[in-house]
This record gives sequence, structure tokens and C-alpha cells, in this order.
Amino acid sequence: MERGRDEGWDRDGLWLKPAPGPLSLVQGFVNTRNVMHGYDLLEDVEGAGTWLDERGLMNGDVPLTEESRTRLVEFREGLRGLLLVHNGGRVEGSVEVLNELAEDALLRLSFDGEGTPGLLAAGSGNASSGVIARLLAVSVGASSEGTWRRLKACRNEGCLWAFYDGSRNRSGSWCTMAVCGSRAKMRAYRQRKS
Repeated sequence: MERGRDEGWDRDGLWLKPAPGPLSLVQGFVNTRNVMHGYDLLEDVEGAGTWLDERGLMNGDVPLTEESRTRLVEFREGLRGLLLVHNGGRVEGSVEVLNELAEDALLRLSFDGEGTPGLLAAGSGNASSGVIARLLAVSVGASSEGTWRRLKACRNEGCLWAFYDGSRNRSGSWCTMAVCGSRAKMRAYRQRKS
């Protein structure tokens, strides 16, 4: 099986509950690390560069270095921590890591044809700052649209997959009830019976 395509996972890191519009790019970025299946599409410079380039996140003039790749992995895990917070969890240090990495991300204000303001990446001297700027711009846009807090990380610590909670009351906890939700229910049932 090809990495990223087994068990219903598609190559963009979306599975069953994809986020709408550009927010799916942030979801896919977080899902470049698949905890349950044990792979990481950002584990080396070549793989990271391929994934980023296929999604138009790389500036062809700025090469991806090991240092940039490491920063992107830190950013990804910081985002995952925030998505756990969206799901009622608590992850120490995520906000601090994201704030530190965002310092180098250059963003500019831009208006669309209808006069709606938005943030765009303004370019960067290194690959990681440019990617981070683009993903931050998407996150800010999603926040203003009310979709950001619906992007969550699965509560199953053996999964942590990013999913979009489309439930009316925003109470979704699991990437899928068929796997992670049922496992949690079985654990709770066994604990009650013992």
C-alpha cells in the first residue's frame, strides 16, 4: 500500500471528514504525520519538499533545508496541539511554539473583489517561514469564517488525526466513530464492568 493511501486515507491527509476550502490545506499539513499507521511525510527534506511542492506551498527560488524542515515539523505539532485544544484537550507549549515560529512569517493585508480583507503570505527568505505564513493566513481566514474551531485533532492518543467537526453542536470528538470512537466506548465499557 502506498503511504498516505491505506485504510481510506487520501494523499492530501484528508479522511472522511475533510475541512472546507483552503482549511483542508491546514488539515492535510497536520495529517502529514499519521500516528496510527506510523509514518511521517515530512520525515526528510525530499519527502517534505515533494508534499509541499505538490500543494503549491514551496517558493521555487528558496530551497528546503533540514533546518526549515525541522521548523515545519515543530509548526505542525504545534498546530496539532491547538487542534486538541479545540477538542477539549490541553497541550502545554503549543501556543508558545506557534507564536515563536510565526514571528518570521511575513503576512500582508489584501482585499478581494468584494472588499473583504484577508491575509496573504508576503514572501520570505527561507522555505519554512513562507509555508508557515501561508498556513497562518488560511487559519486566520478560517477563524473569521467561523470554521477554525471546527478543525480538531482526534481525542484518541493513538490517532491524533485532524478532522473537521461538521456536527451541528460541534461536539465531535473522534476522527471516526467506526474506529476511534468505538475503541473509546469499549474501553469505557470495560472500565465500568471491572
